Amino acid sequence: MKKLITKPHLFFLGLACAFIILGVSKKNVTLDIALFDMYFVFYADLWCYISAIFFCLIGLNYFCLIWAKKEAKIWLTIVHIFLQIIAVIPFIFIIFNSKSDEKLPANDFLYAINLDQALLISFIIFLFSIFIHLINFFTSLFLKTK
Repeated sequence: MKKLITKPHLFFLGLACAFIILGVSKKNVTLDIALFDMYFVFYADLWCYISAIFFCLIGLNYFCLIWAKKEAKIWLTIVHIFLQIIAVIPFIFIIFNSKSDEKLPANDFLYAINLDQALLISFIIFLFSIFIHLINFFTSLFLKTK
């Protein structure tokens, strides 16, 4: 766990590799999401590739802090990694349980949770984690250290 906190760039670059592999393996999976009165259809591999690029950029940000000999704030890094994991879990769960060209899978294990709303909440957590990362990056970069 300590290595994860001291080298978060490796964690995010690993996530990027995992999402590239996930995108290649689930190429024809479409996700049909109905939120309120709107209906969205998108390919899962596109979002996997976009997520991989995003995680590469986060890993690059953390690596730039190491390169500039600045340390990221420990608690903000912990919160950021925790929120990213919480935000990614529903997406990965849905991708692995989806077959090609079908709606979101019926939820047998967690019958009380609507998967469309779980993805929406996961996206909101994801956006919040972006702000945590930006706060962590810029405060670490611009504050003076000893």
